[in-house]
Amino acid sequence: MAAMNQAIAITCQGVAKRFPLVETSQGWRVALSRGRGLPTFTALDGVSFDVPKGRFVGVMGRNGAGKSTLLRVLGGVYAPDAGHIDVSGAMSGIYELGLVGNPLLTGREYAERLLTIHGFSGADLRDMVTDIQEFSELGSRIDDAVLGYSAGMKARLFFATATAGRYDVYLLDEILSVGDQHFQAKCWRRLRDRLSRGASGVLVTHDWAAVLRMCETAHILDKGRVVYSGPAEQATRRYLYGTDARENFQEGVARWVERPPTPILARVGQDIAVRIEAEILQPAQVGCVVAVERLQTGFGWETCLLSRSVKPVGTVPGRYDVQVTIPACPLEPGRYQVNLHLVMPHPERPTSRIALDGWSWFNGDGLELLVEGDPAQAFAIPVRWDVCTTEDGLP
Repeated sequence: MAAMNQAIAITCQGVAKRFPLVETSQGWRVALSRGRGLPTFTALDGVSFDVPKGRFVGVMGRNGAGKSTLLRVLGGVYAPDAGHIDVSGAMSGIYELGLVGNPLLTGREYAERLLTIHGFSGADLRDMVTDIQEFSELGSRIDDAVLGYSAGMKARLFFATATAGRYDVYLLDEILSVGDQHFQAKCWRRLRDRLSRGASGVLVTHDWAAVLRMCETAHILDKGRVVYSGPAEQATRRYLYGTDARENFQEGVARWVERPPTPILARVGQDIAVRIEAEILQPAQVGCVVAVERLQTGFGWETCLLSRSVKPVGTVPGRYDVQVTIPACPLEPGRYQVNLHLVMPHPERPTSRIALDGWSWFNGDGLELLVEGDPAQAFAIPVRWDVCTTEDGLP
């Protein structure tokens, strides 16, 4: 739930939605009885969350979890069977083709009808249709029937139309995973622009990377219920790996002896040095991999420094003093995460690595790095970093 006294764009409280289960040939009975006396399927069951103004909230889940149904209930396509929804401001969604006509409409007719429903008219409507034609890159095809569009052309039309106006709330359903990289980049630029202007919204998707790029908070749906709510990076880890990502480590080969104290403090232009002890438990070619990242809403996880090769630690059992050094810290002031892993080569795939132990945001335990100082002293990256090791442990 949103913090007390924080302005709320969407309130979803105890929402439930059920659908009658009938054979297609019995559809007329549903129309006459409104489903009374028929078995039902519960698509949503007691869903509650808030969307703060000026924020996007992510909703993730497997196929059939109820994500698209939730978005349509929020948008008023379906009425909830229980609970209530409040939306503050003008709203647009990218699921609305069925609301404004049929696929025999041309792209221009689709755009005009949807914009008219949203209250636009006259010169504003004509200017927006021109913008839709240009943004979608449909050209003269905008006057062809939507029925003849490819999936990519439809996605471009729907996204351009749904975001052509300046709305307060956006409801997005999987749209950012469709289209080529060029068009996806355009979509992200437009959404960042809307977000920077105070827009709010809900992003429903399988694409966990999109949630990290757009959302500070996310929810996981499973069989119509919210099974987790929290920071987007934690929700993403749970969605990808379950409760404990560390189960993917291969045990018994090498380990870090003790977690270094955090936050790691650094200043712009000065060396960053992280000293830690590693233990090799059985003969193996053990190396160290380091990355420094940060999360920026609208851009996602930004990898600032990344090792392009594994730095060797050792091959024989014993304890090793490992010091990770980043000379003349080029990072601008801010908070980052250091991902630090022990790895070994994969015996069957030379370009792959097997993770042995480590800390990262995927594991839920990345090492916090706090950089302070003068932003003017930061400079372009990447920069080099190095690891030195000494067998037999710390002196």
